[in-house]
Amino acid sequence: MAPSGPPSSGDGPEADRAQWAELMGRSGAPINVSPVHRLRISGPGPSSLTALPTDNRPINRARGEAILQGRWKFGHAHIDTPPGHSPWGPDFPSLHFSDRIHRFHWLRDLGAFGSEGELRACALVASWVDAYGKWEDFAWRLSITADRVINILSAGPWLFSRMGEEDRAHLLESLGRHIRHLQFSASDETDPVSRFRIAVALALAGAATEDGRKVMDAGLALLEAECTAQILPDGGHVSRNPEQLAHAMLEIQTVEDLMLRLGMSAPAFLTKLQPRMAAMLSFFQTADGGLLPANGGGDAGDGLAKAALRPHGAVNSKFAFARLSAYQRIQAEELTVYIDAGAGPERPHGGRAHAGALALTVDDGPERIITSCGANAEIEPLLRDAARRTAAHSVMCLTGEDSAVFTLDPATGLRAPEGPAQLAVRRMEEGEQFLLEGQHAGWRVRHGLIYRRRLYVAMNGARITGEDSLSRPMSEAPQGIPGGPVPYEIRFHLHPDVQMLNGPDDRTVFLGLALRQRVWRFRSEALLSVEGSRYWGGETARKSQQLVIRGIADPGADGSQAPNRVRWALSRIEPGVQGESV
Repeated sequence: MAPSGPPSSGDGPEADRAQWAELMGRSGAPINVSPVHRLRISGPGPSSLTALPTDNRPINRARGEAILQGRWKFGHAHIDTPPGHSPWGPDFPSLHFSDRIHRFHWLRDLGAFGSEGELRACALVASWVDAYGKWEDFAWRLSITADRVINILSAGPWLFSRMGEEDRAHLLESLGRHIRHLQFSASDETDPVSRFRIAVALALAGAATEDGRKVMDAGLALLEAECTAQILPDGGHVSRNPEQLAHAMLEIQTVEDLMLRLGMSAPAFLTKLQPRMAAMLSFFQTADGGLLPANGGGDAGDGLAKAALRPHGAVNSKFAFARLSAYQRIQAEELTVYIDAGAGPERPHGGRAHAGALALTVDDGPERIITSCGANAEIEPLLRDAARRTAAHSVMCLTGEDSAVFTLDPATGLRAPEGPAQLAVRRMEEGEQFLLEGQHAGWRVRHGLIYRRRLYVAMNGARITGEDSLSRPMSEAPQGIPGGPVPYEIRFHLHPDVQMLNGPDDRTVFLGLALRQRVWRFRSEALLSVEGSRYWGGETARKSQQLVIRGIADPGADGSQAPNRVRWALSRIEPGVQGESV
């Protein structure tokens, strides 16, 4: 199975709503509240703002420039507005588009363009308040409301000062509604990541507003509870998503910084968490400054990881195995190899996690070679859901089935991966090479087979030799094996920047890296095909290619020879050096 492209534009609004409900769970549903709740959140806004948070997130200048020209784009959908007009009013092209635009992440992108961008942003915010500032079922979902509060406050140093008196008063009144809505409804949010954002929004809003001490204390209490639940002792995020870890770090830093600037003592948990979070984020940081795209995250090509690590100086993680976050990393000179060594996270934290156990990623310095399809938040939910499948990772897949079983989590309304069972990875050093060996029983019940992957990585960073195999457990009699021969595919998704050239036979391809003019050779002992793929690790979907090895396994074999065992090699080509066989 190859990752699919964007959904058809002819699906229509009913199909869009059904798809959104299926893929986004309870947190994505419009929030229908009672008249009593609407009455409770009404009232005056903050009388004044004592201080405002510093916006330390990266800026998307391309998006800011496009908005200045009246072009709004989220995922594959876009709208164009006449000069000086706002996008509010007509129906948006999709619920995903609506979700992204109402979060106000674009505020910082406009603000980056000086007076022109700031004035345009002020006008857009003022018109939003006129259209939606008191209530709208979809735009006031708790996760969106929290993001909007954080983004408005973070843009505050220029946003409030440039607004006219009447527009500023209306915005402050709406901000008061936002804060009270989060206060009264925070306990209703089922998505852990959204709860984290709600806690941050309340802490910042309470610290930034006069007489906001109770709001701040409530936000900090919720933030401490969510940090305890979501940040692992090794510093990773419980979702196993490196990008989510970077987001959490930035949010914690923003709260701590604002409190310190106000002369308050930041809670000890904020300070204690950050060093180990920074060490883990450094473990996930790639040589190009981005992140490993895994378990619901993108590659952070916008500078997210750099921004999160900036306050910590030159952090350089010395460890090679993140035991609780469950990733292995090998650094062999300039070559970086990651293996996903973990099963699906415990509920309710697996709603965005992937079935990518034992998946491989390979980088040569700042250039990515083998990767997964990735899952940036700007990409449509349908594509991010496709990215969760085993086939969207550089690993073996049996009969198109995932290595983990996706089941519905009633608490969140999202499907979460369970397993694979008996997942284990060990690491050794043998002579001049590293050995990573992993296995899991994700297909044992369905097909009676254990999957094993061995990787030998030369310490000089010039070669990786791999072996993927399927074997029957020795404890099981051949007659107890269900079904017959089992088709499989081993996929190696190439980063879109990799240039691919066919080799001299149908088992060899050459992979070119443009930045430093390096060439790698991929060779398999079995037939190799080159097929289309998609990369969703950045803010826009990109076409890419994948190398696929197909075979049919014998469910009674021990995995010691073909067709149940496939060997392959990735070697750097040095000028004047002849090729080697697998």
